[in-house]
Amino acid sequence: MYYDSKIIHKEWITHDVLKLKLEKPKTFQCKIGQAIELSIDILESFKHFAPFTLTNTNEDDFLEIIVKVYTEKKRLTFWLSEMPLDSKIIISEAWDSYEYKGSGVFIAAGSGITPFIPMIRNLSKANMLGNNTLIYANKKQEDIILRNELTGLLGDNFLNVLSREVTDSCLHGRIDRPFLESRIGNKRLFFYICGPEGFNYSVKENLISLGIAEEKIQVA
Repeated sequence: MYYDSKIIHKEWITHDVLKLKLEKPKTFQCKIGQAIELSIDILESFKHFAPFTLTNTNEDDFLEIIVKVYTEKKRLTFWLSEMPLDSKIIISEAWDSYEYKGSGVFIAAGSGITPFIPMIRNLSKANMLGNNTLIYANKKQEDIILRNELTGLLGDNFLNVLSREVTDSCLHGRIDRPFLESRIGNKRLFFYICGPEGFNYSVKENLISLGIAEEKIQVA
């Protein structure tokens, strides 16, 4: 099923990442950890759908997506960044992407943070964040999405890892096996991974090699 919607708010939250609020259709249903397919109707030759994770919580009366914008004009994200408020879009019904199964470690790279944002927000509202930890990989500080909000929610359990910049406030390096081995003590936790395909594969394989049961690891 598809729904008509429109853009009701736009906000740049990093140099190349845009937060969009969308009108929520009256009969639209969604839950934490779900995603949608989205299409626009700007060009006759450009009518394909692309997936985006919903970052709003269940209580919100709008839909929210966070979009990494690629400047090539053939990319849907470019056209989304250029569209004015009230521009019409088409969205699909929501489908499952991630499911929160219990306390653990969220491991994300770049825009792979998006599925975890509504989970963390929802856990905070329910006073259930506990010892959940977010390990977040980026190239530079300017790439960190919603840094202030996530720091406020997670405090010391928010670990930023930068591969191309050295700073006092972030760790430097990559989320490789030695890093994971030094940071993970409780192997009974759940592990949620989201990033580029190579990142997902590497982190999952390293976790398994460290003795984490595969059923404890969730990858989109």
